[in-house]
Amino acid sequence: MAELPTKLPNNVPGEYYVSEECDGCAYCGMVAPEAFEFDKPTNTYYVSRQPETQDEAQLVSDAMEDCPVDAIHKVRK
Repeated sequence: MAELPTKLPNNVPGEYYVSEECDGCAYCGMVAPEAFEFDKPTNTYYVSRQPETQDEAQLVSDAMEDCPVDAIHKVRK
């Protein structure tokens, strides 16, 4: 089984998370600002709120698909 990327500690519990590959580019924060916040000390973004609606989930999914460093992940159930 493949190893999961390491989650950043600020992620809230849930199916989406940002891993340590994040380089702080801000793409996710522009696409889904209600779901991602910036952590200035580490220069990374993290999931601050899991999506609550289908539209929000689509925005987070879009951010995940287009993340330039593939740092956004969804836990497969």
